[in-house]
Amino acid sequence: MANAVVIGPIVWIGAVVVVGALVAFVVAARRARRKGDPSPIVSVTLTISAFWAALSLLGAAITTLSILQPDFTVTVPVREFWPQLPDGTQIDGPTAEIVGGGFTSAELRASGLSSSVRVTWAIGQALTALIPGTIAALIAVACFQLLAGRAFAPVVSRAAAATAAVVAVGGVAAEVLNDIAGNLAASELLGLSGGRYKEVAGIEDVFAAWLPQPGFGIEFPLWPIAAGLAFTALAAIFRYGSRLQRDTEGLV
Repeated sequence: MANAVVIGPIVWIGAVVVVGALVAFVVAARRARRKGDPSPIVSVTLTISAFWAALSLLGAAITTLSILQPDFTVTVPVREFWPQLPDGTQIDGPTAEIVGGGFTSAELRASGLSSSVRVTWAIGQALTALIPGTIAALIAVACFQLLAGRAFAPVVSRAAAATAAVVAVGGVAAEVLNDIAGNLAASELLGLSGGRYKEVAGIEDVFAAWLPQPGFGIEFPLWPIAAGLAFTALAAIFRYGSRLQRDTEGLV
């Protein structure tokens, strides 16, 4: 209960910041439109992307603060699993038969997980939320500069370069950290060291038949690197455009 008391005001403050940022960008967009908006869609895109960026930042903050809660939701890997029913069980309804396969991950609300799981999961989830927010912020900056008549302003190329770094490094780190946290959580939640059960007809191992076993796996994604290279190329394009704009202004 104490944690909820602490987090509650922070969420409200963050919400106020999000609304304030949205209002500020709407006002700036209207002012820019009076100066000659090249297209109404630019103002709409500016507003939406600014709201998206602020909302992503708020979501990342809330996710990070979730480690203060007694329990939280975490995705854990499991060995391919499907529960086995005892001999003689009769069920009605299915019109097809499962002959193999099963689920390999589960989203669980857990309590009592170690600090290493909490911190790793919180960082991974926060990065996951920040990546689309960073892209949205870049779009907002580009639209704002376009409305102000500075389409190739140096700040746009710098924002694109920063976005490239966040997407490439943050994207890989987010997925790896999420996988590590999930592996640790699976071990803590599902790893059995012993147990007893009564004999069940047709079930050789009740634990294997009814309880999923912890899985393990870490994926190294390549898409963030490819996306980062794309944003790096975009930053180079804006730098080149900025130089051309300066040269053109010098000739006038």
